[in-house]
Amino acid sequence: MSIFWVAKNVFSEARHNKVLHIAGAFAAVLILFSFFMGEVSLYQNVKVVKDVGMATISIFGVFVAVYLGVNTLYKELEQRTIYTIVSKPIDRYQIILGKYLGMIAVLFAVVLLMTIYLYAVLLFVEKKLDWQLLPAIALMLAEIFMVAAIAVFFSSFSSPFLSGFFTVGFFLIGRVTYELSQFGQRSKNEFFKFFATNLQKAFDLEAFNLRGKVAHGFTIYRDEFFYPLAYAFFFILFLLMLAFLLFRKRDLK
Repeated sequence: MSIFWVAKNVFSEARHNKVLHIAGAFAAVLILFSFFMGEVSLYQNVKVVKDVGMATISIFGVFVAVYLGVNTLYKELEQRTIYTIVSKPIDRYQIILGKYLGMIAVLFAVVLLMTIYLYAVLLFVEKKLDWQLLPAIALMLAEIFMVAAIAVFFSSFSSPFLSGFFTVGFFLIGRVTYELSQFGQRSKNEFFKFFATNLQKAFDLEAFNLRGKVAHGFTIYRDEFFYPLAYAFFFILFLLMLAFLLFRKRDLK
């Protein structure tokens, strides 16, 4: 019940956040703009709408994950409401888990609304619903959940600015590890080759990007879908455990 109370509080605060409302409106405009971009393309209007629409969902979802992740804990510390929370019979791991689950609920609602909006545009353009987009969107959502976990991890011991900086840095690194691995395999420097190839094995967010495949109608195989999901689950669990250990040692006086 303590975890549920913390999560519900995060979700309630996010509903009234003007920054998220403005960003959501901007994302909706971008998805609608993809329709006009498709109209000026050469027989590629449906593919453009799908690709740009899913890219918008991904970018906006990552933005919301970073924004909530680096500010949720800090706001409690800044407004000193954290003292009211810790004075109750609640463990610090319940605070971390509750905050994260609240963010998960917000992110799921945000992605769901943008997905519905994208399907509405596609229904107008294509006159049918392409359910093959859902696996790609599900992997994008898993990636967004991972970004939220990274943000919570850094915010458990750092300031919002540094937490946001490190979270965005990790996200960008995860997106380019595949390219680094390709460079590493052609490199004559053995250290760089070892580092680049193993970094791609340990942290590769490009595996969650199936937008291009579904936009062009290619088949998504089971391994391409379930392996990243399993990786995301254990990655999030590991980071939340680290966040709890660090937050437990944090001096709140």
